[in-house]
Amino acid sequence: MPILASDRERAIIEDVLKANPEPKGRYRWVYSQLARKLNKYIEKYNSLSPARELSQADYVIFFNVVEFRRILNTPYPYGELFVIVKGSPETLKPPRIVWRAKKVLYAEDAISDLIKDLKALRGES
Repeated sequence: MPILASDRERAIIEDVLKANPEPKGRYRWVYSQLARKLNKYIEKYNSLSPARELSQADYVIFFNVVEFRRILNTPYPYGELFVIVKGSPETLKPPRIVWRAKKVLYAEDAISDLIKDLKALRGES
């Protein structure tokens, strides 16, 4: 039976809800790189603000690691990047994916694509 897009999105959102907010091991490196690039964008444009806790966030950025490729004895994480709006139980709006990487990418390339799209959407150069 084929997996419908809505089923795929639901599975990603469930993974996000189950994810450890403090990544460990190789995953910590992935998220520190994503955070570094996003923080640089935030400092430059002041158009977003970071949330200290999940309850304060409007959106969640999730990198689904598909594999680690080893090049010259260095691991490179590849996967899919998603931006998920948390939704609102009070207004019966479920969480949903509002942006996703076009394909499986190296983690830093995926966040670069997100930042490029954010700049275009917000008219920043």
